[in-house]
Amino acid sequence: MNYEHTQNLANDLSNLLKDDSNSDVKIRVGKEQNIKEFKAHSIILSSRSIYFQKAFSEQWAKKEDGFFISSQPNISPKVFEILKNYIYLGKISVDNNEISLVDILIASDELGLLELYQQLEKRLLENESAWKLPKDFITLCQHDRLSSLYQVAVGLVCKNPKFFFKSKEFSNMKEEHLIQILKHDEN
Repeated sequence: MNYEHTQNLANDLSNLLKDDSNSDVKIRVGKEQNIKEFKAHSIILSSRSIYFQKAFSEQWAKKEDGFFISSQPNISPKVFEILKNYIYLGKISVDNNEISLVDILIASDELGLLELYQQLEKRLLENESAWKLPKDFITLCQHDRLSSLYQVAVGLVCKNPKFFFKSKEFSNMKEEHLIQILKHDEN
């Protein structure tokens, strides 16, 4: 006889996500004026994330007052909130127009959330409406490893160059990326 109580398990994990009383990890995310500290459970984090598996190992672990300490300055608090929900519940919900799938993808790569990374990459490669241009293009210019997404972003920028060149993000562009756009537009 088999019993399956996956909904009960999901409810229990949801309760752990909401109640940090038994947490043993403090994660500081963000930069400068936008820093937030999250509490979490090392057993959950390390079972879901390659990064946290290594971070909590004997040779890498850093502890203060009984808590593992992790600092993620490259991940914004809003993006980490989404990733924490994904880690605990296996779900992702991006209803906020401020948050870019590219930002979540880059953070999921940093934390070793391979399955989520692959899902987001596929969505961005297949769905032009998933992009937040020109912001996503500027972000991708800073991450050389994401060449397939970068090429898609260049193509999207070339479809609507006036929008891009009139944006406030244009002034943040490096010369090499502007050359890429111009070369792509010549083809």
